[in-house]
Amino acid sequence: MLGDYVDRGPDSKGVIDYLINWPWEAKLILLKGNHEIIMDEASSLGDHLKYWCQVGGLDTIASYNARYANIPESHWKFIRNTLPYYETGKVIYVHGGAAPKKPLVKQDPVNLAWRRFSDAKEHSSGKLVVCGHTIQRKGKPNDKGHTVCIDTAACRGGWLTCFNAKTGRYWQANEQGQLRKRRLKAWKKKRARKKIDSVKSSSLPKS
Repeated sequence: MLGDYVDRGPDSKGVIDYLINWPWEAKLILLKGNHEIIMDEASSLGDHLKYWCQVGGLDTIASYNARYANIPESHWKFIRNTLPYYETGKVIYVHGGAAPKKPLVKQDPVNLAWRRFSDAKEHSSGKLVVCGHTIQRKGKPNDKGHTVCIDTAACRGGWLTCFNAKTGRYWQANEQGQLRKRRLKAWKKKRARKKIDSVKSSSLPKS
């Protein structure tokens, strides 16, 4: 999960309850979005509470029967235990994006959550980056070849997207209960071309 579980809908409490009590066998890895950062900061820094309320915090508090004090410690723990990124052998998952020239362990967790897709460049690891945060208003994942953004405006009446980084296939649902599944255009060709270019580059003589 790429983050922003709170502030972007009428039932943030229900979202967290669902994820804490995840009913499926699949392993769940929870990443930290910028809204989790904002909520956490609001709990410890008084001047941040007003800002949180301005960017969705009031709706979140409303989901706890309109009382800040009703937010249970288990939910605060959930917010604080979310991860800044998750990395596999071929893919980097992050809420906002990654600075292209730094290893992930050396990057600022706040920056990882706030970076914009418009600034995305290929990461020095050569891995595909899968991110959210920047709304794609056409309702489809945006593929730059090295980075795929799957924020398809679920919080604004668009689609919620589930993406398979191995196949390029994605599944979507909206608030009306409509479902659809598709595949990113020319997924195999893009990755094959990138692999060929990488092999050619590695075979060049060193200066």
